[in-house]
Amino acid sequence: MTMIGINTYPYAWTTPAVDCVRRLADLGYRCFELLAHPPHLPIEDFDQPSRRRLAATLSEIGAINCTMNLPSLDHNLASPWRQARAASVDIFKQTIDLASDLGIAWLVTVPGRMSPLAPPSMSDRTNWMRESIERLLPHAMSRGVRLAIENVPMASFPDAASLGAFVRSFGSKDIGVCYDAANAHFIGESPADGARHLADQIRIAHVSDTPQTKWRHDPVGTGTVPFGEFARALGDIGFEGPTMMEILSDEPEAALLRSHDILASVGFPARSGTIVS
Repeated sequence: MTMIGINTYPYAWTTPAVDCVRRLADLGYRCFELLAHPPHLPIEDFDQPSRRRLAATLSEIGAINCTMNLPSLDHNLASPWRQARAASVDIFKQTIDLASDLGIAWLVTVPGRMSPLAPPSMSDRTNWMRESIERLLPHAMSRGVRLAIENVPMASFPDAASLGAFVRSFGSKDIGVCYDAANAHFIGESPADGARHLADQIRIAHVSDTPQTKWRHDPVGTGTVPFGEFARALGDIGFEGPTMMEILSDEPEAALLRSHDILASVGFPARSGTIVS
């Protein structure tokens, strides 16, 4: 059983999170991936009354299976610089606290950022990421938050094989995978094959569209991601987590609704009943 949810990325610069989820609830959605991004949802400037207000709003609209996402802009858990890793861990700890205050159980975690010109060895990036996650995990566990490591093209583990190996090495229920179909497709990986490889680890799925010539998170139907194959694979592995539409558009509501209808036509839950078994 899966549920279609919405990542609030397209509202990052325009709409406070508390207003955003109300707008999306009016469209029939109850599952959200909140983007930790100022001014939409800041961390350090989001005081306790603001947190209580957002938590109350999520409860009021009946939100379920919500997650949080910290975009990989100003942090790098796999930086070769110890100071940069320490600062990144601190940012993630603050984000974990925010997720916990809002009753959100999973934090999408980008595993560092690699230089496309001269990336470090797999051994180095793995060691740096392990150091960072080992510092984060106790704090996350103490706050009731779990970490979903995402496949991102410029990050430490862009493909299912390397990401799966890293996550499985912890042997912990508090670490899983956020598997992004567009990110996989962009690097030439079959999203269906990746999902099957990560069957025991996927906790969150991301869907958006992209060609393989340029990395995008566009409305469904504008790129070449094989969504039908991905839907079948998620069904085959018995995926039960949320499938988040992470779609960037200047007209987000229209793009999200059109995208959802196309996804429904190839095997994902329909808008008229967002839960399917």
